[in-house]
Amino acid sequence: MSSMTKRSTITLLAAAASLALLTGTAGPATGTGAKASPMPAAPSAGCGTEQKPGNDERTISTEDGERSYRINIPRDYEIATPLPLVLGFHGNGSDGAEFQNYTGLPTLPTITVFPDGDEGDGKRSWQGAPYASGADDVAFVAELLDSIESEHCIDLNRVYATGKSNGGGMVSVLACHLRDRFSAFAPVAGAYYPQSTEGCDYSTPTPMLAIHGTGDATMHFEGGHRQGEDYPGVREWIQPWAEASGCTRTKERQVGRRGEDVVRIQWTRCQTEGGAGSRAVGKSGERSAAVELYSVADGGHVWPGEVVYSGGGYVTKDFSATEAVWDFFYSHPGATQGPAQK
Repeated sequence: MSSMTKRSTITLLAAAASLALLTGTAGPATGTGAKASPMPAAPSAGCGTEQKPGNDERTISTEDGERSYRINIPRDYEIATPLPLVLGFHGNGSDGAEFQNYTGLPTLPTITVFPDGDEGDGKRSWQGAPYASGADDVAFVAELLDSIESEHCIDLNRVYATGKSNGGGMVSVLACHLRDRFSAFAPVAGAYYPQSTEGCDYSTPTPMLAIHGTGDATMHFEGGHRQGEDYPGVREWIQPWAEASGCTRTKERQVGRRGEDVVRIQWTRCQTEGGAGSRAVGKSGERSAAVELYSVADGGHVWPGEVVYSGGGYVTKDFSATEAVWDFFYSHPGATQGPAQK
């Protein structure tokens, strides 16, 4: 396909994808009733490129050497229909394959990518922790996004990052240092060591969701000391994001099913990059700036509602981190800087 023909195909069919998003036909698969987003799709340079659906392991060459990742392309993938992109980051000592299995994220109506951390001392880990290998994981993720968005039909208004534990800390790093490539972020049971916010620029309104168990004995909800470092509590970690978004109030409510003690804290009256006044989905060209925290009573160092046990204490089955993360992502699109704009 010639570049001119490809561009024409993208232009003609992107409108159909945008209509699907506007009418809610491309809505969340969680059944939680989230409303359709009004922001139209923004096709990446990879729209028009043939790709085979499936869950595959791939590699990419970086300055730190060859890095691996898993990519899940839905069975109904169409070359000219832009899909959201979700990157999921595993915890210390785990890998992308294990993370995708216990979270169930590949079931979402998106392209999901699960990178593998750099291996040091026999364990894979991510930048943002005292035990990190020293690899430049921010550069790796930027190159990975360039590759995926150039070769797959991605909606550049819907690119997201989530992760657990050290992977949640990596999400924090990306929010600080690769903000323009993502629409929203959602760490779960995050390991918020000082390295995860080192040199962070909080000047940009940023949609941020955190989920954490109050019984997490690995990364305590109220903060603590681990790996020779003092780390903040979850509310202390997320507060700068609420301030960056200009949020002026909070509201709390119980959201757990069957009496499960899960509290949703929402920072409200937040701003958008396009100006003040929006508290949910931003208008076209704006980023919504909501900030939320789910606290799971007695929850351990786990992925709530996980499909397979990931270790680390009590796991509720009546609240799903995957559903909460996807609903937040779906409700918070925002323009990102794809490779075509670089």
